[in-house]
Amino acid sequence: MIEVLLRAHGDLRWVVLALIIVGIGRAGWGWFGSPTYSRFDRLWGAISSALMDLQILLGFVIFFLLAPPARPTLWHPAFMIGAALSVHLGAIFARRLTEDRRKHYVQLLAYLVGLLFVLLGIRVVRGSIF
Repeated sequence: MIEVLLRAHGDLRWVVLALIIVGIGRAGWGWFGSPTYSRFDRLWGAISSALMDLQILLGFVIFFLLAPPARPTLWHPAFMIGAALSVHLGAIFARRLTEDRRKHYVQLLAYLVGLLFVLLGIRVVRGSIF
């Protein structure tokens, strides 16, 4: 059971990273190129947030199923919660703004901070990013 959860958590990591990287590209393009903030952008933020929540849920289940000596330090869950919080807040703040360019800017900052936290969290557990 724990092996399946570990595998799912490890594989979902790549999906979350891909979502964040594409989100950075889309938000950066929107901020520099100033296209409209579309329903797709809002949906991308919601999907990214939802999958990060799923990743955190899997992580908590794994954390409490592992024996205490095998558990990662508390830095890993702290960084991952920070990443999810960043992406969530970016989506929320972007929804509340009226100017499209600012919406993209807020999303860009949120995705960049989220990416930083994810990479730091991965490094804490694995010793490297990959």
